[in-house]
Amino acid sequence: MNSHTTLGILGGMGPAAGIDLCRKIVDQHPANRDQDHIPFILYSVPQIPDRTEALLRDGASPLDGMLDGVHALEQSGVGCIAIACNTAHAWLDALRHRTRLPVLDVVDAVAGELSSCVAPGAPIGLMATEGTHHANVYRPRLEALGYRFVQAAEPLAHQALVNEGIRLTKAGDIHRGGDALAMAMEQLLAAGAQRVILGCTEIPVALATCETPLGRFGLDASAALARACIAWSLAHESPAHA
Repeated sequence: MNSHTTLGILGGMGPAAGIDLCRKIVDQHPANRDQDHIPFILYSVPQIPDRTEALLRDGASPLDGMLDGVHALEQSGVGCIAIACNTAHAWLDALRHRTRLPVLDVVDAVAGELSSCVAPGAPIGLMATEGTHHANVYRPRLEALGYRFVQAAEPLAHQALVNEGIRLTKAGDIHRGGDALAMAMEQLLAAGAQRVILGCTEIPVALATCETPLGRFGLDASAALARACIAWSLAHESPAHA
């Protein structure tokens, strides 16, 4: 294994997020045999403090816990890091300043995929945690590219529905979580969104359990990040394995 082409995944926020990103990397990579897959190392420590609690309610900062993960991945010899949590990208700049390694950006990954399915200036929606919204992880950067965000007719009730869907999914009640999230997605589409960014790992996982025709309008941020991980690895693989 060439450490320079090994990807490090900072997970544990929650634990299913890192596993989901790993699964999407494996599923999306065009491999014909085991040896064709990209090498990666998952760091998963669920005890990292809650990101939304830190951003909205002055909870304990997750930064030290995330830095522990980054440093552990550095010591393992990886060549790049991906963060398997949208809300944790609120600390992306702080992490980048404390590591010599490149850290992939989920917003860049989503922006690249948006450009291939909707035109700049198109109305889009975002389903995410309150922390992701509060930290403006997505909105300013995508608005700078010309995209226009729409809100549901009742924004507070809509966010409460998203929160409940995420909570149920984290608690293992994925089907009920998916039903709540499908309703929330329908509200954004009714408001005119041409695509809805699924900006929390639990959202696409739960929606996949629903019999809803709305899935084609969602843009899975985790899947976009997985494709960015694969692109990074393929661009850095050694000539002997190219």
